[in-house]
Amino acid sequence: MDFILLNAMVDEARQGSRIDGSWTTQGYNNSVLALHEVGLPTIMKNNVKNRQKCLKDRWREVHDLFSGLSGFGWKSSHKFF
Repeated sequence: MDFILLNAMVDEARQGSRIDGSWTTQGYNNSVLALHEVGLPTIMKNNVKNRQKCLKDRWREVHDLFSGLSGFGWKSSHKFF
């Protein structure tokens, strides 16, 4: 679900459904429809909002963990950090 939701959110942001850091009603509706199309018909707008909040909290934790580390990053030539 997360992968589909994140892709739907990216698509909606590109289409202008995110204004001043907030999602429009149409943006939420389109994200819900995207989840319905892949076989998750019970997902509603509140489910999307709650999942976004959880993902944002996880992102903050990872950001806080790694933001102070200088020289820490992905080396594409070696496929590791």
